[in-house]
This record gives sequence, C-alpha cells and structure tokens, in this order.
Amino acid sequence: MGLAIALRGQQQMSEAEAFGQSLIDDFPEFIAAYDFLAEVREEVGKLTEAQEVLQRAAMISPNNSTRQRMVGDVAARNQDLPTAEKAYGKVLQRRRNSSLRDIDDYTNLSRVMLDRGHTAAARLVTEELRRDWRGNQQGEFAVLVMESLCANQEGEPAKARQAVEKALVLHEALKNEGRSGTVSEKLALDLAHACLVTGDEENARDIIRKIAAENHEDRTMIAQVQSIYAKTGKEAEGQALLAQVGREIVELNNRGVLAARRGDVEGSVRLLMEAAERVPNLQFLVNATKAIFTLLERKGWDPSLARRGIRFLQLAQARDMRNARVISARDLYHRVARKYGVAVVPFTASGMFRSKGGF
Repeated sequence: MGLAIALRGQQQMSEAEAFGQSLIDDFPEFIAAYDFLAEVREEVGKLTEAQEVLQRAAMISPNNSTRQRMVGDVAARNQDLPTAEKAYGKVLQRRRNSSLRDIDDYTNLSRVMLDRGHTAAARLVTEELRRDWRGNQQGEFAVLVMESLCANQEGEPAKARQAVEKALVLHEALKNEGRSGTVSEKLALDLAHACLVTGDEENARDIIRKIAAENHEDRTMIAQVQSIYAKTGKEAEGQALLAQVGREIVELNNRGVLAARRGDVEGSVRLLMEAAERVPNLQFLVNATKAIFTLLERKGWDPSLARRGIRFLQLAQARDMRNARVISARDLYHRVARKYGVAVVPFTASGMFRSKGGF
C-alpha cells in the first residue's frame, strides 16, 4: 500500500492502479485498498470502474456509512442516479439520530432526487432536514437552498427566488461570523445552482469563481461546476468562467515564481503569500509554504513568518495530506525547524487519502 501511494504521488497512475488491484486480489478483506483503487481510477477518468470497486467494498462492509457516502458520490458523478439515491438513503437512515449525522447527508439525497425528477420526495427530505436541524444556522441555510431548488422544479419561480434571497443573507451572516467554512463546497454549489435558476447570475458567478479557484486542480469539483451550468443550459458561460479563473491563477502564480527566479526571495514570499490568502488552493498554499521556509533557511528564523508558513501547510494538508508536493513542503519545514532548534508542530491526518475543506 505504501508503494502504491508513493506511485500515485509521483503521478505513475497505471502502476498505482496495478498495485491497488493486486492488493485487492491478494487481500480481499483489506478495505482500504478498495478506497485507494477507486480514487486512482476516478482520478484517471474511469468512473464506472471506480464505482464498481466501491460497491464491492460496501458489500464487504455494509454498515460503514462513510463508504456508502463514497458510493453515492461516485455514482452521482457517474450519472447512476438510482444507485446514488440508494446509497445516500442508507447513509441518512444510519446517521440520522447519531452523533455522526451531517447536513450533507440530507442535501445529497435531496439533490439526487431532484435530478431524478422526484420533487415531492426531495421536498420530504428537506422537511426532515428542517425538523432535525431546527435552530441550527447551517441547517436553516441548507433548508433554504434546497427549498429554492424544489420550488423552481415545481414551477414556483417567486418562491424559489424568495428562498434563495434568504439563503444568501444567511450565508453572508455565516461568513461574517467566520463560520462559512462549515458550509460544504457541495452545498455552496447548490446555492450557486439556485442563484442561476432564479436569474441571479452575479452571485452564482462569485460563488463558483471562489470554488473553482480553490479547486482548479480537482477534476471532480470542476466537473460538478460544469454540471451546474449544463443543467441550466449555460455551458458556454461556465466554460468561459472556468477559463478566466484558470488564467487568473496562472498570472497570480507566475508573479511570485518570476520574482524568485530574479533572486528577489523576499518579494516572491510576499507575492506568494498574497496569492495563498486570496486563493487558498493546493498549488498556492504549497508554493507559499516553500517560499517562506526557503527564506527562513537563508535569513534566519522569524516566528511570525514561520506561523504563517505553518498555517499554509496545515491548510494544504487538509486538502490532500498524501500529495507529493505537500509532503515535500512538510519536509522542508521540518528541516528548517531542526536547523534552528525549533520544536516542530505535529500534524495528524484528517483522512486516509483525501480530505476536503469547506466553503
């Protein structure tokens, strides 16, 4: 497994896939190998094969809600909506009254039901969400978003607009309270979808621009953005927005990289930190981390600057702890800290292979 992970980190995807498959063949009860193989296959665009692997794992471990959610996620991306609805339904059924319950368990199921045209069923799940999360701001926000999408599908545009306007106000309040990170990116995309179908293209564009910039290397997230525009008949607008975000990211990154090549290390650090603060995607977070600790290695330890570097590294690890670039940045931090006799901040994995941030 360690070798398979290393191969994936070096982008040797065929070899990583082969090792993952051999692990399953030799150790069919080793569930983590199924998760790994599914992620590799999805990363190379083999969605059907990824779904099949996860479903096999779910049969071996049928009471694992996390794995059922993974089945639902990949089935939804694969447009196998009946399988996605079944998997999400199992997750909600098992987690509803437990400490593991999650707002996304309700919205995932409601979203798939809407995609299948089961509007009445989606409305029932949304009502369940309202009841179970009464008094919780994130829950109330999710209810408003899903109500807007339900009302639109029911041919009630005025009700849809009213609900999404309330959702935007509540989203802004969560942002001002510093709690917007508790809203998942999936739900944020639902909000953008609700904005698009009610004619609020400006707010939809702002939300999607942020998500696309922070996940521009994540093919799955970009595909979800494209799906929203496809559902609303605005594929061209979606492609144009994604292309614009891509150009802006390249320009932001190039400014810092070119400064470093000119020998202006301090200027490069300043520019790359600015980029990471504006767009905390994996690339910028890693680049800023490496620039900071390269500067500290040359100029001496600066506690304030080091804290910013550690924060960027923590954010990068939350996105993908196993990524080769993240591991390289962490190694650099450890080396520089040891050089100056500074205690290293411990890092723990938030997930075996992949972890996503919020919006």
